[in-house]
Amino acid sequence: MRQHQVLELDARGIAHASTVLATYLPAFSLGLQPITARRLLVPGSTLDALAIEYGGAHVPAILAAAGAVAAQAVDDSGAIALLRLRDRPALPARPTPAPVAGVDWHLDAINAPAAWAMLGGAGAIAWGGVRVGHIDTGYTRHPAFGFTTGGGGTNAWLDTAQAQTFFAAHAELDDPGPGGGVDPLAFSMDGHGTRTAATICGFAPNAAGGAYFGVAPKVPLVPVRIANHVWINHAQEQFAQAVDHLIDRAGVAVISLSMGIFLSAIRRRLRRALDKAYERGVIVVCAAGNVVQDVVAPARLNRTLAIGGVTRLDGQLKPWSGSSHGPEVEWSGPAEGIRRAESRPDGSMVYSGGGDGTSYATAMTAGAAALWLARHGDAALATQYPLPWQRIEAFKALARQTVRVPPGWQPGSFGDGVLDVAALLAAPLPAAAATPDAQA
Repeated sequence: MRQHQVLELDARGIAHASTVLATYLPAFSLGLQPITARRLLVPGSTLDALAIEYGGAHVPAILAAAGAVAAQAVDDSGAIALLRLRDRPALPARPTPAPVAGVDWHLDAINAPAAWAMLGGAGAIAWGGVRVGHIDTGYTRHPAFGFTTGGGGTNAWLDTAQAQTFFAAHAELDDPGPGGGVDPLAFSMDGHGTRTAATICGFAPNAAGGAYFGVAPKVPLVPVRIANHVWINHAQEQFAQAVDHLIDRAGVAVISLSMGIFLSAIRRRLRRALDKAYERGVIVVCAAGNVVQDVVAPARLNRTLAIGGVTRLDGQLKPWSGSSHGPEVEWSGPAEGIRRAESRPDGSMVYSGGGDGTSYATAMTAGAAALWLARHGDAALATQYPLPWQRIEAFKALARQTVRVPPGWQPGSFGDGVLDVAALLAAPLPAAAATPDAQA
């Protein structure tokens, strides 16, 4: 497994370390992960880049210049263990990236505003029967979903009646919460479900700090809570239960999963659930993973879409070094410096900057899938694709054909390019696929 370094920093802290390392690798996505205010995880990809550029013998001196007073090597498993239990609210705040053309940078990067215009504008999209299922840590009553301040209101587009909890207990993270899909905001991934769901369906034109939009504004979304953390080796049965519920009872057309299984056998029950989704024509979008090099499951399995991550450096889109990558990745989306809708344990509902992870790129792709389905309509898609799984293959083929290809892009690790939602929606429907993908 890849080796990373955990740095113990001097009083200058993470901001100083980030600035110094950026001067050594000015055109490289560092992928740094704060553990505490003075502990920093430096991914193996960044260490490799330093060694290539300056020689391996000089890397310790560079880390010392960044403020490291001690360093410990950890493998992928050790890095995940550290990230799983970190206290996010205690970490230094990250700045909100500057908007581009009046929207958050990631929306501009995937050409979302032009896609909305094809469907009547961000607040006026007719979703018809399109519904998105969201399997994560649950939801909170954030204004980005249409709830009024204080959590009330009846205009929210989250389907709380169909929201469910299929909770998998874990030795360290064993609070199932109140049920009904509600996130108790009790552990290190506090609000992850809210942040990713809002990246799909958020709509808050009067949000503090500027208008906030998900990629598919106001699309009906059904949240399902299965765990308190994004690593779900222990929650495969619950994932399968969530898929069954979302297909059989909630009637969703897209399922978004910003969670993953690392170094664990994949259970037959999970594979059967993915086969069921595929055969019913439900697009399942999965995060490629963070920190670890290889693409995690379910993203790496057949019949899902694996989404990698990019960042913006000097005005260009480049692979994000924190993203898992490999031949399984279909395409990538923005995964660093993402402005999120966030619910905090103290009860505050904010829009915060600096989020990173393929979780967000995945949510953006799920939103793009919802827009594509709404653009063409169920009747036209059923006529063009008489077998339900054929619409999945059509979406995948079109999204890959219409990606934005940044300068110097090398297909094979981060997919064919960067998601371009407007180009996806403008492209004519392809012919129906002749054969299905292999079983999951």
